Amino acid sequence: MDANHHQRRTGGMVFGPSANVSRRVTNRKVGILLPGWLICFFGFVANAAVETAPLADRDFDTAVESIRVENLKTHIGTLASDALQGREGGSTGGHAASAYLIQQLRQQKVEPAATERPFVQEFSGGMRNILASVPGRDARLRDEVVIVCAHFDHVGFGTPRNSRGPIGYIHNGADDNASGVAGLLEVVAAVRSLPQPPRRTLLFAFWDGEEKGMLGSKHWITAPTLPLSHVKLVINADMIGRLRPEGVEVTGTRTARGLRQLVSHANTAKSVASPQARLNFTWDMRADSDHHPFFAAGIPALMLHTGKHDDYHRPSDDADKLNYEGTQQLARLMLMLALRAAEADELPAFRIESRGETKDRQRLIEQPLPSPAPRLGITWNTQLSEQRIVEITEVVPQSPAAAAGFRIADRIERFASHAVSDVADFRSLVVIADRDVTAMVKRPGRSESLELSVRLAGEPTHLGLSWRTDDAEPESVILTQVIPHSPAALAGLKPLDRLRTIDKHSATSDQISKAAMSLPVTVTIERDGVITTKSINPISAAIVAAKPTVE
Repeated sequence: MDANHHQRRTGGMVFGPSANVSRRVTNRKVGILLPGWLICFFGFVANAAVETAPLADRDFDTAVESIRVENLKTHIGTLASDALQGREGGSTGGHAASAYLIQQLRQQKVEPAATERPFVQEFSGGMRNILASVPGRDARLRDEVVIVCAHFDHVGFGTPRNSRGPIGYIHNGADDNASGVAGLLEVVAAVRSLPQPPRRTLLFAFWDGEEKGMLGSKHWITAPTLPLSHVKLVINADMIGRLRPEGVEVTGTRTARGLRQLVSHANTAKSVASPQARLNFTWDMRADSDHHPFFAAGIPALMLHTGKHDDYHRPSDDADKLNYEGTQQLARLMLMLALRAAEADELPAFRIESRGETKDRQRLIEQPLPSPAPRLGITWNTQLSEQRIVEITEVVPQSPAAAAGFRIADRIERFASHAVSDVADFRSLVVIADRDVTAMVKRPGRSESLELSVRLAGEPTHLGLSWRTDDAEPESVILTQVIPHSPAALAGLKPLDRLRTIDKHSATSDQISKAAMSLPVTVTIERDGVITTKSINPISAAIVAAKPTVE
């Protein structure tokens, strides 16, 4: 036990010095709780929502770019300070945290969204959800609601049940979940910086009691402040402060059709980050955060989560250990996702099938297909291949190569009417060649090249893809196989890529079949939540493009 821990255990409710951070776009000031700061509830009159022109991409980008690291540091530094004594639900520190949230929401002039007291929905044990909203501008869609949420409570001083130890010391919960709350406060401010509200209503929910069993979100579902049927999507941020190279876990994309595409489009926006975060989409819907009660109620729900770590539920989960640039990136992603959902013409309904889609089933479904059997049946000298020479070292018995008369030490000069200048060329030609082809080989002891007739195994692969469709991911296909050295492989496609478009058409089975016979084509793919464009060229052009320069 060190002195710092002792100070935390006995420290009183003392707030740190005030600090103001300017928001570049809106000149917003982020205030800090001051000693003796009182909670007062003032009336608020919002501007009436009106239906106007759609928000432009530049409006989205400007709002996204307004989310700043310094503001996140201010919020997290306040919420994760020793003065709030770990923000246990219903405690003095928890109430101080809720007071800070109300202060920030008033500053942004958002509408209170509770029915009993402005901003505050109280429930058992002195706990309180903090609720605010921005009404939608579209008369047809404003009754539809997108909830953006995060829990603000933590575990206080810890107990044997909720702490990984040591207990009896303040657990500040900087990552869990001051990071998510700070991100949500920045989302609120960014939405208010828009020239007009989005089409649908946004409800911002700061849940209490999550650490006691998601009590706040469960209470809201049993006592909603608006009709539950109006909620079309929930976006939950829980622990977004430790972004690492392996990426961020995204839960819930299978709870409605097309959510993976929605998240990936938001993540790929240049204003969110460059390079984009790697998104790890998981099918598991664990009952471990506030998205789950909505999922259980049949409402599409997403969660962003950067993963557990050694400081999880320990006194050492402090603000100085966070990746603030990563938190900024995920707060921006959360905002872009919320805005795209709120502006969409239509949001998809809940997928009942998602209730039975587990991580085990995900592994089974996403298992790539094995590579096809060799079409020719030879191996070659790898040392000579570095010199761009294809010299046979083995002919597989009873293979097409054996039947055609290939021998060890033959050097392949031409194959299927193309010159062979290296192994990569040759392997690609074998993939796309018709079944009946000729080969020219240079054989030791012969002055002239020898022509061999070959009947290859299997069928030619003009594109080099196998795929399957998925009800949860409409207007795209999942690549289950990319044949090595095929045009698709040379273009950089990989198994589990989502093929989105082919020459600007949705990637259907018919479009893929057409593309195989009409190369080159331009495709868009999604890999780990990042959308990119690639060109698939016919094999001769691909070989030239991929070939190293020879001096």
